[in-house]
Amino acid sequence: MATVFMKWLETSPKDYDRGIQLLTLGKIQRIKQSIANNYVRQGMRVLEIGCGTGTLTALMAARGAQVSGIDSAPAMLAEAEKKVAAEGLAERVTLKYMDAALVGERFPPASFDLVVSTLVFSELSSDEQRYVLEACASLLAPGGRLLIADEVIPSGALRRLLFTLVRLPLVLLTWLLTRTTTNALRGFDSQLNQTGFQSSLAVSYLGGSLVLYEAQPIASPSAEVSDEGHDGIATCCLPCAIQSVVGDKEKQVELPAGVIGRLEHRVTLRTLLLDLWLLFFRIIPPYPKVKPGLYAVGQPDENSPVLVTGNFDLTVRRLVQAIDGRVDVWVLVADSAGINVWCAAGGGYFTAEKVIAAVKSSHLDQVVRHHALILPQLCANGVDGWRVRKESGWGVHWGPAKAVDIPAYLADKRKKSDAMRWVRFPFRDRLEMVTVTLGFYALLILLPVFIFWRGLFWPITFSMLGLSYFYAVVHPWLPGHDGLNKSIPLTVIALAGLFVYTAFWNPLPVVNIFHWTIGLTGLSVFTAAELQGMSPLMRGEQANWSREAVIGLALGAVYWLVPLALGWR
Repeated sequence: MATVFMKWLETSPKDYDRGIQLLTLGKIQRIKQSIANNYVRQGMRVLEIGCGTGTLTALMAARGAQVSGIDSAPAMLAEAEKKVAAEGLAERVTLKYMDAALVGERFPPASFDLVVSTLVFSELSSDEQRYVLEACASLLAPGGRLLIADEVIPSGALRRLLFTLVRLPLVLLTWLLTRTTTNALRGFDSQLNQTGFQSSLAVSYLGGSLVLYEAQPIASPSAEVSDEGHDGIATCCLPCAIQSVVGDKEKQVELPAGVIGRLEHRVTLRTLLLDLWLLFFRIIPPYPKVKPGLYAVGQPDENSPVLVTGNFDLTVRRLVQAIDGRVDVWVLVADSAGINVWCAAGGGYFTAEKVIAAVKSSHLDQVVRHHALILPQLCANGVDGWRVRKESGWGVHWGPAKAVDIPAYLADKRKKSDAMRWVRFPFRDRLEMVTVTLGFYALLILLPVFIFWRGLFWPITFSMLGLSYFYAVVHPWLPGHDGLNKSIPLTVIALAGLFVYTAFWNPLPVVNIFHWTIGLTGLSVFTAAELQGMSPLMRGEQANWSREAVIGLALGAVYWLVPLALGWR
């Protein structure tokens, strides 16, 4: 449960320690104390992966260790620097901004006596976990230890049921606050064993859902890497036969070691049902994801282009639909937390670090000869291309805004026309995104209305549907570049419709007209302000939340005070 809500706490580093303590009932602090007291000695060289706000870093440094702490969150590192400095431990601590996937390249082999990580591996994909574990094995000096504390899915049906019931509300709340979530580790002891570690469970809390693994390398890391490739496939000179894991048709295809499978565009009952679900409930987690890693589309070879995308299932399938049968390419799926690349990049979940981690963990350099990546243009708002080039050696080329233009872009030797650069929001896309957004907000608004105010259910339902789809139709012509600005003419149109309806078709008492006026005004503001998040031409809807709250309070005050003043109550 801790790692789910941790995603929100990371956005407020000053509250992180207190929040994690609360979420784990103080158990994570016990684990950190146990690590410092039982495993750290004077002069020991320690690497902490995901040091966060530096709580464990300071504890280990206070025991006399030389600690190197890394984290990919600048705000957390800044808090850690303050903490270390305040405790007078700066000489024993080195803090670096770094993704976990880069530790094997940034530090020399056998340079640490102890590698520790708390609440980090549950945020990594399985490929990233394997890659980081292999790097840890090479970084440990003879006799060194690896300690990993994290959230796991407990054993036993009753424990798993209780874990799920407690975790599910946190998943939803965390998603509402951060638009992402995490996954508890499953079968992690097997992952440790497969990467050359002998592991044991040192500590277990919260019904077995929060544990500390202690592990030591049992074989030479280099031997493990040379004998095995990605996901246990032998890395020999000849291609290996693996099974396609995407699509319903299972067939043997010859692909290089390290390639997960072949992506094909196929319409099946599964994809139809999934598309139907995503049409209405795309916003609601858990998001359907594709396993991060390297895939083939068509018959690519060592000179074929490499396209990079996020791991949202719909994103991958629409990319494949646009290119399958038209180009032979490699598709590198990076972990974007199951979010489309544009939103993930804007929200900090599809970053240069994620791209670098995908390149490293997929062993891409063993599959292709060139060092060129083609990223979606729409992720340039969150992916630092120069950093990818500097830290991985792979050049970044920004592809077209739309996947359908990729074949033409590749045929023209990676040249984009002006049309390929423009982002448009046509009528079909507007209808789709309104439906997607309504699926979530209908549950949020209509479900409570149905339970507590059933008589208002159908009027509010028809009003919400009518306003939302009308907004989709007239969206380009409503003045303003912000949803709140567009809500003004939308409100005027809605109220004009109400007054025409009551004047010519169904006269209503003044008090009822007043209630409908307040209701339609609030619904119009909410519709335009919240649906602005569906548009690629406007900023996210979160920018309006504070002003929406003020407008809502004002409408509530009017709804309450006017009837009192006029004697309607």
